[in-house]
Amino acid sequence: MLIRRAVLTLTGVLFLGQLCLAVDPQQEWDHPSKKWNKGPVSCLMTPEEEKQFKAAKTDEEIAQFVKDFWARRDPTPGTPANEFTDLFWKRVGEADKLFSQTTDPGALSARGQVYLLLGRATKSPSPGKTIDWIYEDLPNVTPSTFTVQFSAAGGGNPLLLGRKGLEQIIAANEFLRGLGPKAAQIYAPKPAVQELPAAVEVAAPAEVATAESKLLDDNALNDTLPEAIHLKVRTDLFQATKGDSFLLITLAVPKQEAPSAALVGFARLIPYAADMKPITLAAADSFGSAEPENSDPAATFLLYQAGVGAHPGKYSLLAGVRDPASGKIGMVRQPLEVASFAPGTFQMSSVVLASQLKGPVTPPDLGEGRRAPFYLGSFRFVPSLDGVFHQGSHLAWYYQIYNAAPDPATGKPNLTLEYDLLLKQLDKAKNEWQFRSVTGPQKKPNRSSQVEAFSFELVKPVEGKPGSGWVAGEYQIQIKITDEVGKSTLTQTLPFTVVP
Repeated sequence: MLIRRAVLTLTGVLFLGQLCLAVDPQQEWDHPSKKWNKGPVSCLMTPEEEKQFKAAKTDEEIAQFVKDFWARRDPTPGTPANEFTDLFWKRVGEADKLFSQTTDPGALSARGQVYLLLGRATKSPSPGKTIDWIYEDLPNVTPSTFTVQFSAAGGGNPLLLGRKGLEQIIAANEFLRGLGPKAAQIYAPKPAVQELPAAVEVAAPAEVATAESKLLDDNALNDTLPEAIHLKVRTDLFQATKGDSFLLITLAVPKQEAPSAALVGFARLIPYAADMKPITLAAADSFGSAEPENSDPAATFLLYQAGVGAHPGKYSLLAGVRDPASGKIGMVRQPLEVASFAPGTFQMSSVVLASQLKGPVTPPDLGEGRRAPFYLGSFRFVPSLDGVFHQGSHLAWYYQIYNAAPDPATGKPNLTLEYDLLLKQLDKAKNEWQFRSVTGPQKKPNRSSQVEAFSFELVKPVEGKPGSGWVAGEYQIQIKITDEVGKSTLTQTLPFTVVP
């Protein structure tokens, strides 16, 4: 039988992000004994296994049965780990916490037993006469969408309804019990490279002889570079295919230093490794301009951007702009390390702070495989080169998350994103400046997307109303990303400034 006991359970949202287990559930429940099959594993046992367990009479026979039981459910036999066992006992601990108001341990409740097999429901509406767990679009499961119902009657004792239909689903999808050929690919999938959208897949730049390529050649070894135009350079890194990373190079020129926006950008990545070739971006269209931003009279900088694939490693980045009308040139050199976004490693891309973010949108088609500047996938954003944002403008950020562990039941990641915005303030008691939270941590749980794009207005303060808006000052964004399945965490802190 799928469920042996129906007991009191906790109604509410299934949320795993803040669970903290004091006792190892496997140590508590997985001791071979005559009552072993009455524990959490009862939902996993097939009718045939029930017969075999009941036929075991001695302690040795029971211990051998338990050993064989888990061996049949090992997606990677021959390795020390049993991924299915680890997942199952993790869920047992979660169920005991989630349903802690039950008369018996949560993992033995009706809801707990369903949770051990299917995991978190896609939706759990407020209870009425029934408590509904709605599972939608579950990969590998037939049918992929269904509802599990519990009766809310009986003084808080929810009973599983439609037991026969649920048992038919479990029997038709044996991997839910850790069995069958699908189990290995679901519980121990081979790491896959998450490809960036096609919009960022660009061919290696062709070597062309231009005025800009000559400038790069002439200044490759010079300690002193042309500075008739002051230039800022920003680099951002994302995952790409074939072992490369995708590099965005954004150039910024103070608008008062350029009589027109018709500047030509160029750059060269010079690798430290002798067996790697330089990458040159020196064609007339290697860098595209930011429009309509560059034409905005209020704009502080003229912005230009190029994207290119690069092997992980250390480089010297030589970048510049040329004004064809005046002949003025500005160049800078800076070190650059291209990160490796290794498959299977929980990582994140650069976090790009921007004043403009739009999406999802379709990038313009420039033809001939050319990539539209300031687009990445289906989002358009213009990076901030100085991290300065005006009151009344927008603050946005964009980043990508790689290799989050998929939930075996849904095939999708389960991420919790947390943001905290802090303002630099004077602690008068200590007479020192400290960053203090102005909004409190903002959590976004149960996220499956590995692309995060967020924007909000920096509302102007209302005079005489403290706390009514974003005061001028130095700020930080603290970002925390938790992979609830893989139990890994990433953090980043980014500074920015708000001005009137």
